[in-house]
Amino acid sequence: LAQGQGIEKGDKVVDTKFVLVTSSLVASTIFDAETTFAAIKNPNVHEVNPVMKPFVNAGRPATYALLGGVDTGIVYASYRMKKSTNPTVRKIWWVIPMATMAGHAFAGGFNLRFTFR
Repeated sequence: LAQGQGIEKGDKVVDTKFVLVTSSLVASTIFDAETTFAAIKNPNVHEVNPVMKPFVNAGRPATYALLGGVDTGIVYASYRMKKSTNPTVRKIWWVIPMATMAGHAFAGGFNLRFTFR
């Protein structure tokens, strides 16, 4: 990109902050998925999210295929936001992955309530 088309000359889109935010997103996704599978080993527990239920019932490969695709889309969107020509959009590139990460962390924590019963 040339100067004036988004990021300034010498600025990197994929920097330490970007790697930390996207790594946290992926880690929280794995935490949520694995605590879900641990919890559903309990015969009294089942997936209640109507979007995730068919994927969880199909097993880990289907679940991770969906979640990996969603995470890829989020990372791509945040990448595009970070290199945007709009300074406001450039400043909030981290909001979508961090909000998603918080949702996964909450869901994973909720799943733990049913994992060790």
